[in-house]
Amino acid sequence: MKTILVLLSVVFGVSIAAYADTYQWVDDKGVVNFTDNPQNVPKKYLKKVKVIKSEESRQGSEADPASVPLPAPTVQTGPGLYGGHDESWWRSRYARLRGEIKALQDGLPTKREELAQLRRTLVVQTYARNREAYQAKLDEVQRDEARIGELTGQLSDLDAEATRAGVPFPWRQ
Repeated sequence: MKTILVLLSVVFGVSIAAYADTYQWVDDKGVVNFTDNPQNVPKKYLKKVKVIKSEESRQGSEADPASVPLPAPTVQTGPGLYGGHDESWWRSRYARLRGEIKALQDGLPTKREELAQLRRTLVVQTYARNREAYQAKLDEVQRDEARIGELTGQLSDLDAEATRAGVPFPWRQ
């Protein structure tokens, strides 16, 4: 009898936990984290948490639309300010990031062609200076590619921030 009670309590305990909502966020290193307890989410990621509803929660929210949480209000702290910044600030941030990405992308084909030329020279003439020139150009291309990746991430973060702040789309151009 005692064994049956223990077994039933384990079965019911597991089934109750299966209906818990899951909380997901991405940390500064790009690692996706999950938890079933919202108190386990670090404070600095609370605004970035995505709630993955359990099956029971979904059924309850479909039946009762009032239980669906409303999106956070836009942060507008003054006339013409979104997220504490005005139109010129948002436009300049977007323009700076996009401009730097474009400049790096425009320069990459030339650098890659120079790298290919240095590679051909290195194959024919295996001098130390040719190896050094090839390695320096390879490092430059890799740095540019890494920088493009960083800037693309910053642009994505800025776009998410603009969305949360309710920035009008024309300001994001």
